[in-house]
Amino acid sequence: MPSGSSHGWGVAGTCLAAEIAKLPPLEGVTLHCIAGHDFRAYDPSAWDRINIGYCFFEHELLALPFIAEAARRWDYIVAGSSWCEQHLRAGGMSRTCTILQGVDAERFRRQPPRTADGRFIVFSGGKFEFRKGQDIVMAAMRTFMQCHADVWLSCAWHNAWPHSLKTMQQSNLLKFNWREAPCRELLDETIRLNGVDPQRVLLHPSFDNRRMQLIYTESDLGLFPNRCEGGNNMVMCEYMACGRAVIASNQTGHADVINSVNAWPLTSYRPVAAKLGEHQTGTWQEASVEEVITLLEEAYSDRITCQSKSQEAAASMLRLNWAAAAQQFHSVGRSMQQQMAKSAAM
Repeated sequence: MPSGSSHGWGVAGTCLAAEIAKLPPLEGVTLHCIAGHDFRAYDPSAWDRINIGYCFFEHELLALPFIAEAARRWDYIVAGSSWCEQHLRAGGMSRTCTILQGVDAERFRRQPPRTADGRFIVFSGGKFEFRKGQDIVMAAMRTFMQCHADVWLSCAWHNAWPHSLKTMQQSNLLKFNWREAPCRELLDETIRLNGVDPQRVLLHPSFDNRRMQLIYTESDLGLFPNRCEGGNNMVMCEYMACGRAVIASNQTGHADVINSVNAWPLTSYRPVAAKLGEHQTGTWQEASVEEVITLLEEAYSDRITCQSKSQEAAASMLRLNWAAAAQQFHSVGRSMQQQMAKSAAM
């Protein structure tokens, strides 16, 4: 798997490798990152006797034509969300289950409320792109900030992939002038163009994952109206683990982790086409800006409920840890190993 500390796959690969190394080795069994909608192995040279893939996808129409072939090639495919698992099964892959990404509990654990300083700070995280829904955030926060002079927006939106950044051109909710330019320059311009007060926006540069707790805990509420998530959204789960409540879409991968107790789930949506270029690649669900504003107002005016949901958020994320995920992968590998041994003995 990839390794690193500044992007999702890198964090997942590093954490899983560390935890799996603590477990008994399974001879002839390899866990692979699945790279792309065509279900390629990240490192084909690591192909083994038993091969288990770990996949996340958001463009289900791109993935669908490849699932039947993937079912013949892979011994087992683990999905990063129950939404992905459903699409795998619909495409003909029955040897599958869902294993959610973990949260590093040493780094991201419940913190006390932010020291009162007269501000109410809303955090939005994830690379700036149409799928992540920062246009919904901006449209809702523009109105919310105009109503409350003490409301600020904290953004961790850095996007190192221009093709992904460019997808925000699909939005009908904001003005976005795409061009080849540094991400920070485009974000600064987009904030100004869309009437969000730049004096009350904290726009963070790219940070190593090990420093993100500092950003998370310097806010009061998270906002994640993502149109689609192939996994459980590592950034959102880390944020919740720090003891911060969220307003979030309850579709796709988010549905595996949020509920009305640990969050304010969004419930009103309209379907939108997922696209790469001019081609439709799936159907996503777009949250209502009006409902986002309503829930922002509710969280702002009811700090007791906000604090209660913050506590529930931290408690519910304790079940998401990399050691448990590694154990689940190890169980899948051991089961596949036993099945192969049984088949060989027959």
